[in-house]
Amino acid sequence: MTDIFLGIIQGITEFLPISSSGHLVIFDELLPEVNLDTNDIAFLHIGTLFSILIFYRTRILSIFKNFDVFKYYLKIITVGVLPAVVIGLFTPIQDTIDNSSQILIYTGIAYFFLSILLIFSEKINTKNAFSINEITISHAFIIGIAQAFALFPGVSRSGITLLAAMYIGVKKADAIYYSLLLGIPTIFGAWSLTFVNQSFEINTNIIIPSVAAFFTGMFAIKLLVKFTTNSKLQYFGFYCLFLSVVSFVLN
Repeated sequence: MTDIFLGIIQGITEFLPISSSGHLVIFDELLPEVNLDTNDIAFLHIGTLFSILIFYRTRILSIFKNFDVFKYYLKIITVGVLPAVVIGLFTPIQDTIDNSSQILIYTGIAYFFLSILLIFSEKINTKNAFSINEITISHAFIIGIAQAFALFPGVSRSGITLLAAMYIGVKKADAIYYSLLLGIPTIFGAWSLTFVNQSFEINTNIIIPSVAAFFTGMFAIKLLVKFTTNSKLQYFGFYCLFLSVVSFVLN
């Protein structure tokens, strides 16, 4: 039941701007008897990956129908994931944070930073917002830099890329779409590394929790779209502010 619970939490927190890694840090402190296997958590991401593919299946399939469109999306997605990949693979930041005795402090600061961005996101002027088809290399790189901050637990990958796209001027619906498109290679890459590190072995006990992550992920994407388009992201901001306080108290 614990694994299924983690699958549900993973599905919800992967897409809502509340940081799945931040929740895991807090749960690990509150429930020390629960052994959170990071390898299993990585496999849970496959469930959330399929959530993106199924939810946006029509738009994603349309990308492959036109070679020029495919090249454009390949370009902005590659540039968008590059900063996080370079920093994650070639710097010790991730290991330093994960192994730090002050990880709850890092998480608290990250949650506070994210909460401020979320609370004030509805002040963004969307009058001249542009579509995903107008995202430039510069735009993609800036959003990619923002995504790199998700290496800190407490900074939501989907949330920070969504916010970065919105602050740049991308339409809300397209900002969500681009944010989740960036999640496809990011999630698949993290899973692939884990799969290789585990000598291509799959823990069959994680299959059902991954299915749970898929269904809750679908629900979370729908909720994210609703809250973003209805200008209610500040509610997630207040929740992240609460988690920031919890992180500092637990430290």
